[in-house]
Amino acid sequence: MSVQRIDGGAEWRLGTGRRSLGETEDKYMDIDRRMVLGGLAAGALATQASAAGTSAGSPTGRMRTFMLMRAALDEGLISSWMSANYYGVVEDRMEPLFDVVAAVFARYRRMPDGSYEGVSGELAWFVDKDTGKALDTYRNPYTGQVVDVPMGGLTPSKIYFMPDLSMRLARSVPGMEFTHEVLGPDMRGDAVWMTERSRSSFTLPGQAKPMRYSESNIFKAKRSAIDAKGATRVTSDVSFTNVVSWRPWLKMGDHPGHLTATGAGQHTSSLAMFPPAWIETTRARRPDVLKDPASLLAPLWDAR
Repeated sequence: MSVQRIDGGAEWRLGTGRRSLGETEDKYMDIDRRMVLGGLAAGALATQASAAGTSAGSPTGRMRTFMLMRAALDEGLISSWMSANYYGVVEDRMEPLFDVVAAVFARYRRMPDGSYEGVSGELAWFVDKDTGKALDTYRNPYTGQVVDVPMGGLTPSKIYFMPDLSMRLARSVPGMEFTHEVLGPDMRGDAVWMTERSRSSFTLPGQAKPMRYSESNIFKAKRSAIDAKGATRVTSDVSFTNVVSWRPWLKMGDHPGHLTATGAGQHTSSLAMFPPAWIETTRARRPDVLKDPASLLAPLWDAR
C-alpha cells in the first residue's frame, strides 16, 4: 500500500459544447479513477513475466495477472464499461438517487527508457434510475432544489509509469492525498479474483472540508485464460463500490451525509455488451465515439 501526494494534470472537457462531467471536484475524483482504473496495472508491465503462462500465484505472475485483468500486453484499444446505482447516505439510511453509465477507452505502450505511457478517456452519463434516460436536470430529494446535472466525460490524458512503478501525470494539478493497493490473486478452480482499491482526499477552492473519494473494484477472470500461452489480454468482470463526499453540483451545503455507489462492469469488453443507456445516450450526443472509439484517444496516442 502506498500513500502519495500527486502532482499532475490533464485537460478536462470533451469539447462537446455541453456541461462536462469534469466540474472542479470531478477533476480530482476522475484523476483518481484514471490512475486506478485507467492504467495503474500498466505499470506492472515493468516487472511482468516474459514467459506466457506464468502461474497467477507466483510473484512475477501476480503482476502479469493484474496487468492482464486490468490492462493488456499489446497496444490495442481497451474498451471497458461500468453501470452503477448512486445513493445518498444520511446516518444509516440509503436513499436511491440516480444511476451512472460509463465507458473507458485506453491504450498502453512501452517507452524506450523502460517506462510506460498510457492514454485513456472516459465518457459517462448520469441517468434517471427508473427510465435510464440521461439527466440534464435533477430534483434533489434532500433540498427540493432542481440542479443542473453535468454531462459528458473527460478529455483523454496521458499518465507515465516509471520503471520503479511510480506515477507521473503530464501536467501539474494541486496536491491531493492518494492511497492505492492491490489484493490477491484469490484463486478457486478456474476463477481468479483481484481487488484494487484507493482512497483520496483533496481541498476544493471555497470549501472548508476536504472532498473524499474512495473506491474498490473486484476483478474476476478465468485462470485458464490468464495462463493461456500467448495471452495478451483477458476479459474481466468487475464489481464496483465507491464512497464519496456530496458532489458540489447537488448543492447540499452543510447537509450531513455522503454519496455511495455500487455497480458492475466488464474490462476488455465488446461494445455489444455495453449498457443500453450508454449506447442510446452516446448515439444521440457523441455518435463519433460510438462509431470509432479509438478516435477519442488518437490525438494524444498519435502524438510522439
